[in-house]
Amino acid sequence: MPFWSTKIFGEGEKLMNIIERENLFELLSDKGEVIGEMAYMPMNNSIIITHTGVSLDYRGQGLAEKLVLAGIQKARREQLKLGATCPYAVKYFREHKEELTDVLK
Repeated sequence: MPFWSTKIFGEGEKLMNIIERENLFELLSDKGEVIGEMAYMPMNNSIIITHTGVSLDYRGQGLAEKLVLAGIQKARREQLKLGATCPYAVKYFREHKEELTDVLK
């Protein structure tokens, strides 16, 4: 079962799923292809996002943000703190720090 489902609009509506694996969220296309991922490292009572990436053909659609949001949702659900070494996640956290005070380290 997907961790998260999201609809992507463009040349027609597409449903994409985010699934959680060990220390990784994968974004699957409507055809089941892995088109993005966010890796994290558990550390004490926190998770550190180490990498976020989306395939070239799917960039510019807000999919990296969906992956980071899945990490935020996991942190809230499991009462963990969040940190990041991934440049995208660091920037996202900086831009949204007011709404993430409950999870940011």
